[in-house]
Amino acid sequence: MVIDVGQHPDLKSLFLSGQINVAVCPNCGHAGMLNAPVVYHDPSKELLFTFSPAGLGSSDLEQQRVIGDLTNRIMMSLPTEQRKGYLLQPRSFLQLEGMLDAILEADGVTPEMLQAQRAKSELLERLLRTVSPDARQTIAQENNAQIDYEFFQLLSLNIELAQRDGQDAAVQELLGLRKQLLEWSTVGQEIADRDEAIRSLGESVTREDLLARIVEAALAGEQAKVETMITVARQGIDYVFYQQLTGMIEAAAAAGDGDRVEKLKELRETILNLTAQIDAEFERANQQVEQQIQDLVNSDDPEATLRSNPSQINELFMGVLTEKLQAANQSGQAEQLAKLELIHGLVIEMLQESQPPEFRLISQLLAAEYPEGTRAILEENQELVGPPLLELMELLGTDLAEGDRADMAQHLDQIREQAAAMTQA
Repeated sequence: MVIDVGQHPDLKSLFLSGQINVAVCPNCGHAGMLNAPVVYHDPSKELLFTFSPAGLGSSDLEQQRVIGDLTNRIMMSLPTEQRKGYLLQPRSFLQLEGMLDAILEADGVTPEMLQAQRAKSELLERLLRTVSPDARQTIAQENNAQIDYEFFQLLSLNIELAQRDGQDAAVQELLGLRKQLLEWSTVGQEIADRDEAIRSLGESVTREDLLARIVEAALAGEQAKVETMITVARQGIDYVFYQQLTGMIEAAAAAGDGDRVEKLKELRETILNLTAQIDAEFERANQQVEQQIQDLVNSDDPEATLRSNPSQINELFMGVLTEKLQAANQSGQAEQLAKLELIHGLVIEMLQESQPPEFRLISQLLAAEYPEGTRAILEENQELVGPPLLELMELLGTDLAEGDRADMAQHLDQIREQAAAMTQA
């Protein structure tokens, strides 16, 4: 098989996502990799890769002949001026995964970056599949270093995706996991402290309330709380805010409270410095995301570009993308809107892929008609029907019942009994 992304750019994303060199059984629907040689060519990066799978039943000489024929086909398809030296020295791989990693590495994605991203996704899936709270806590504590801010971003994005798709059961379980990790992990505790500071502000805090609470925290020596409130309520810190703070300093001076004056002056300096840092960082991050989205709009293969750097998908990315979609729609920019909608769809697809297959299956089952529809889905996914799925269903059912979703909990219980019967058959 020849994959020449110079002639067919769309093949790159299909190949990276595992949709090429795959055969699907028409009877059972099982998909598997074809045991066939592959030649990958990217003239823009001067890449010529070959993959010869083991177990073909042919000699090394025969495999080399096949690979040689495929590379020669690429050579002859190019104009004379494009036939360069790299075509005579293809890089060989014994494992397809190694070839895929090399393709991504040429796009600037290092093996370390790939491994880190995969590790976080695998850890999230492992935690979700672990029903026992004690066992889940042990896993979290053993992987405390991996449960960082990027991990929580991945978790938040999965929650957002489940909410958009109306996957109530998945939302409940993901929120439950987040609550546990806030308690069990170092970064989680930091986030919990920040969340508590946010809650202390209330939903509709006034400028005067904000100032009073920041001053209260500062005088109590709660520096982390002060910084969190400033960060969260940055938009409320304006010229009038500083006027009111200056008024408090002057009132303390008039009252002869020198200690309070010094603390309030220190607080004012802290606020000035921190808001300047926040503004600069937001502008830098916003410009970076703007450029990332523009690169995707201009890309001939936005899917490959997205998959080459999945860590760029975070809450800010989604926010800016949504704003651009709304702006393009309101201004009637049809071409721009179509490209942005394509990117948004690809992002949602990638997020869906990060969900454990059991969650995706349960979401399908809850949306299907019982019993015929659910039975058909269970039969199509027999490889997932087993004790782990049943345990997960039971846990989600409990969460739904406790969350005042008794009807859905009952529906899930029926499906669970149906799945349990299949395991006993």
